[in-house]
Amino acid sequence: MMGIIYFLVYLFLEILFSYEFAKIFTPFGLFLEVLISAGVGVYILRTLHFSLAVEMQRVLRREITEEEFVTSGLFKLIGAFLLIIPGVFSDIVGILFLFEPFARWVARKIFPQNTHRYHYHKEDDGEIIDVEIVEIIEDNSKK
Repeated sequence: MMGIIYFLVYLFLEILFSYEFAKIFTPFGLFLEVLISAGVGVYILRTLHFSLAVEMQRVLRREITEEEFVTSGLFKLIGAFLLIIPGVFSDIVGILFLFEPFARWVARKIFPQNTHRYHYHKEDDGEIIDVEIVEIIEDNSKK
């Protein structure tokens, strides 16, 4: 039941935004907006693997977490699909999803943060192990 209500709200907003856009920019302007946004959406989908490769490098350098990688890629994908769907409201939401700060904000609202930390505690048997790490640096200039 809630899905139908959400869809009806989306449909109402889509028609309202498209009507207002067509009133200001003429129906031909709306037609061009739909074509251009669809072209941009297709371009983003076709180049998404390049973007994901760059983001994967950032994960490997520990600049972003794996969760940030997944959410940024997911929201870029959703944003591209929303740009392909005809309509002004879906284009606005699709463009917003392409901006990482907005995508992170939505991700925090949709996907709750994992606040559970798991600790492994082993019973202490009274033995203490003392370890010293010694680093040996060879001088290559003597060879």
